[in-house]
Parts: sequence; structure tokens; C-alpha cells
Amino acid sequence: MSLFKARDWWSTVVGNKEEFDQGCLCVANVDNSTSGQDKIIVGSYMGFLRVYNPHPAKPGDSIQAEELLLETQLREPILQVEVGKFVSGTELLHLAVLHCKKLCVYAVSGTLGNTEHGNQYQLKLMYEHNLQRTACNMTYGPFGGIKGRDLICIQSMDGMLMLFEQESYSFGRFLPGFLLPGPLTYSSRTDSFITVSSCRQVESYKYQVLAFATDAEKQETEQQKLGSGKRLVVDWILNIGEQALDICVVSFNQTVSSVFVLGERNFFCLKDN
Repeated sequence: MSLFKARDWWSTVVGNKEEFDQGCLCVANVDNSTSGQDKIIVGSYMGFLRVYNPHPAKPGDSIQAEELLLETQLREPILQVEVGKFVSGTELLHLAVLHCKKLCVYAVSGTLGNTEHGNQYQLKLMYEHNLQRTACNMTYGPFGGIKGRDLICIQSMDGMLMLFEQESYSFGRFLPGFLLPGPLTYSSRTDSFITVSSCRQVESYKYQVLAFATDAEKQETEQQKLGSGKRLVVDWILNIGEQALDICVVSFNQTVSSVFVLGERNFFCLKDN
């Protein structure tokens, strides 16, 4: 006998015969509302971007029209959506949308409606980066311990980590021994990127090591490789023996954080100390 019972709080059917991936959903106060209420942001491979403001409903009730704040179709498939402090000069939250060859950052804002149609929400493009390589996924955070803003790291299909400092491209680094891209996350406590390689092992790379390694964009001779630059070295490795589906870092306080890895058959909890 269970002491708890799960109840449906809110649900909806998104689109019609659209395809989604695990990076296509994000929960955050994307419109920076004073109430601080989180919204549900959903993107699809068909290019549709939707923002929901859910409210508890009785079983059998359909979604209310005002709960769908925004629905628009972008020109390219959406691989991932994230919300963070991505625009310089402000600490307001903005929406980052990752496409195959492009990264776009938008501002989501609402204006009070004067009629029964309710509030009007708009999507405004702040800036975009055209990518030279096909993107797979991305992560973000205060890389290097920076305050008041978030940087973005994109992993390409050929194993390159591309780092963007808001409106500017910073640098790119190739992961050693790369074969296929895996899930990627960032740990702010250790200032490191954590991924799962094709060798079925969890790997951690310090941001400072990435920053001072040899630039992936530079074509160097063998003599230059020996005399300048630093080789990208992994911080720690743990073999889990299976491919990972997802990975995330949960920080309970400033001194303790755990790395959760969802494998094909097992769920791992790692202590990152």
C-alpha cells in the first residue's frame, strides 16, 4: 500500500503528429513576470515554438485558450530550448533556441490586453549565431565563475565544444577520442563540463582547461603542436558500462552536488567532490 497517490495537475496535447526530443522542453519564468510563475516552453522538430502558462484543472477539462501564451513557427527544426541570462547589459531571462546550424536568443514579453482576448505575447530576436558545424545539444551557466550572466556551450556532431559569451563567439575545442555526441551538462560548483562519451564513460572537463587548450580553429604543424598550446586533458573519468540518455547536476548547497546519469538500463548518482 502506498502513502502517496499521483494526481494529474495539468496536461495538454502538443501539436499534431509533431516530433520532439528530450531537449525540446524547458520550464522557467521566460517572460520575467513579477509573480515569478514558471512557464512551460516547448519546441518541436517541425519548428513550432509554444509557451504555456498552466493552471490546475479538473479531470476531463480541456486546456483553456489563455494558457497557450505564444505559438509561432520558426524556419528551422528546434533541437533544444533553454532559458538564462543570455543578453549583455541586463540580468533578465531570455530564451535560447538551438537549431542545426544556428543559435538564436529571443526576448519573450507580454502586454496587457484591453479586450476579452487577454494578454498579447511577442517573441523578439535579440541576436543569433550562425554555426559552422552541425549542432547536437547545448548547456549553459556562469562559466569561469562569472557573475550576473550565462554563457552557452554547444556540442557539435563531430565533437567540438563551441563556447559563446552572449553576443560573441569565444572559442572552440575538440573533445579527445570523440566518436558520437552524448548528453552534456555544466557543474557550476566545480566549473566543469560533464558528458558521456561513446566509450560509455562519464567524463569531466574543467572550463579553465578548455580555455587554455589549443584552439580547434587553428591549423598547426606537428612542430607547432609540440611547442605551443595545451592538449585537452580530462579531469576525471568513470566507466558506467552503458550508453547514457541524459545527464544533469543537482546542487544541494555550495559544498555538495550530485551528478545524475540516466542510462539505458540503470540510473546512476555520482558524488562530484
